[in-house]
Amino acid sequence: MAGRIAICALFAMLALPGRAFAQAAQQPETDTQFDRPGLSFASWSLPQGGLVWEQGLPDASWQRDGDTRTLQANADSRLRMGLGHGVELQLAGSPYVWQETRAERKTHAHGQGDTDVALKWTLPLSSQDWSMALLATHKFASGGQPFGSSGHADQLAAAVTRDLGDNRSFSGYLARDSQQQGRGWMSAVSYGFSFTDALSGYVETGYGNGIDHARVAGGGLTLLVDHRVQLDGWMLRGLDRNSPEWQAGFGVSVVLARGH
Repeated sequence: MAGRIAICALFAMLALPGRAFAQAAQQPETDTQFDRPGLSFASWSLPQGGLVWEQGLPDASWQRDGDTRTLQANADSRLRMGLGHGVELQLAGSPYVWQETRAERKTHAHGQGDTDVALKWTLPLSSQDWSMALLATHKFASGGQPFGSSGHADQLAAAVTRDLGDNRSFSGYLARDSQQQGRGWMSAVSYGFSFTDALSGYVETGYGNGIDHARVAGGGLTLLVDHRVQLDGWMLRGLDRNSPEWQAGFGVSVVLARGH
């Protein structure tokens, strides 16, 4: 319910007038900030008419539960569209999921995951060193078993970034989930840095409770190609037995239209 209310509220933001609001909320004239990779998401929205596709190639997780080991790989896709006034529409899903389970015998399963629709709103802050965005997501239980959810789910998340200069940044993330299986929350902090104009890296740690239980730490690398294509690789290590033992992946993000 909280996510649906937030989505309606963000749609109402589109009606807010004011040139100052639009200029403060949209992304500055720099390279596009992609939501991949990492536990958080970019704290800037795409400008009006901006269009970005982000694809996992794939993202995977390894989990051990007693004598049972599970490997799951997801071809997660996300399409981001800038609507203007600091608002961005996102459509996401897992068109293909593959899973291998090893216990007394080895089994395989594959299918489709759930579908998400989300709205991101970048807050119009007065400081150029800080940026903050809210992301309201509604998940449709459209996936097949065992990869789909048993019911709809909502999430409301916030990301804040502090520009430290010299291509360095510090980011924080907080999300609250509500679904049929229960509730949970997830938090994360990360530090980003650059090796060159094209190659960047980050380290992060995440902590969650409830249905989002996680104790993880890791990082990743991104390579910007021709200012329109970003390649990424990332890895997370579980810090307790109830978290995925390992998570890792490769991905690509492509600017289809820059917008204005």
